[in-house]
Amino acid sequence: MVRQLIMEFIILIGYGLLEQLTIRLFKLPHKRAAWLWAVLLMILSFWNLGFYWYCYVLIVWMIAGIALIILQLTAAHQFIYRQYWPAFWRVTLVISIAAFLVSLTGSYLPVV
Repeated sequence: MVRQLIMEFIILIGYGLLEQLTIRLFKLPHKRAAWLWAVLLMILSFWNLGFYWYCYVLIVWMIAGIALIILQLTAAHQFIYRQYWPAFWRVTLVISIAAFLVSLTGSYLPVV
């Protein structure tokens, strides 16, 4: 358990350093790729939680995506992908951070 946590934090720190290095080398704007962080955290959450408990994370993720579509349809009366995707990945990042933090205690969840 401790080895896995150390490995996960090394992966997160390593990716953060790689992203920072890429931004500096190619002189890109200092904007983090939210979708890459979200995907990385989702994979690590799956690694911690396993198949059964991770399904609940996916359910929350899908409901959030559908809620964003409904919100955009009611606000603008149209669905525009250019407005949807940045908001979707920001919400996904929040969900994946919460899932990762909960998954750190995944070994204490009951086995079903």
